[in-house]
Amino acid sequence: MRWLLWPLELLYRGALRVRAAAYDRGWLRRHRLPAKVISVGNLTVGGTGKTPMVITLAGWLRQRGLRVAVLTRGYGRREHASLVINGQGEVEKYRPELMGDEPILLARRLPEVTIGIGADRLALARRILEMEAPRPPDVFLLDDGFQHRRLQRDLDVVLLDSTDPFGGGAVLPAGPLREPREALARADVIVLTRVEDDGGRAGLAEEVRRLNPRAPVFRATTKFLGAFDAATHRAANLYALKQQPVLAFCGVGNPAAFVADLGRWDFNVVGAVTFSDHHRYGVDDFKRIVPQADRVGARVLLTTEKDMVNLTVVPPSLPPTFYCRIELALEDEAAFFAAVAERLERVTG
Repeated sequence: MRWLLWPLELLYRGALRVRAAAYDRGWLRRHRLPAKVISVGNLTVGGTGKTPMVITLAGWLRQRGLRVAVLTRGYGRREHASLVINGQGEVEKYRPELMGDEPILLARRLPEVTIGIGADRLALARRILEMEAPRPPDVFLLDDGFQHRRLQRDLDVVLLDSTDPFGGGAVLPAGPLREPREALARADVIVLTRVEDDGGRAGLAEEVRRLNPRAPVFRATTKFLGAFDAATHRAANLYALKQQPVLAFCGVGNPAAFVADLGRWDFNVVGAVTFSDHHRYGVDDFKRIVPQADRVGARVLLTTEKDMVNLTVVPPSLPPTFYCRIELALEDEAAFFAAVAERLERVTG
């Protein structure tokens, strides 16, 4: 049935070309901030590891003594007004429908970083610069910013899921590409994620280099940091947990990847229940999850840290429930950060 969407795909591709040309030729204005801007983005809809990359970059920048702010759209939130959050204590005042699940996760993992949430990231940045004067951020991290060309950036970091980097080549609405893969030529640094599951795609790096000969290409895996009790947030006994049959449940961009990760981390996964990305959990969802756990003989439920944000109430009747914390593990971390630093210094010079 995808052929029925081809006319719409052609129209969308045409609109993308016009928009790209307008920015490239200066017909649409790009705005520069009085601070460095690093964009973290991708080419496809769905999860490629953008949030873990933002966390990684923010931590590295802070270790270098720089003040950092993150600008994020906050997908899935019902509130349209922009928000600026600074500090984990402040973020706990907000529910995910007002703030978005990923901004809450970012704020919890980066308690000393200002998080700006809203569609107009230029206005957000200007608001933060004014709020934090006379010591404004040195660097803004633009979460999911590759297509947000209105804001000038000093560095474009683009992530590609190595298991399906280009989604078969089809652009929305016929496929998952937000723009044609030739747009990768705009990237300054490219990271291939999920290389542990890429099925030996040795030619992917070469294909990427053909599309963008000037950008260094790095590889990254998903690193498991631990499992935590959903009710108490205490670290789980992993040895005991891995002896139990587990039902996985999640509402993320790539649910199959989460289930595959659990198997790779030696959990005994006997079943899975999946929901759409940014899903907000309610009582009816557990009427689906718990019977499925009973059917497959699962004694433990396991989900993602992002899903835990949307699981605002843990029913007491629920089986023992835990969430997994992860990070992006770069295979050559030193070279990656050297490339980022070199690019930023080159722009400064």
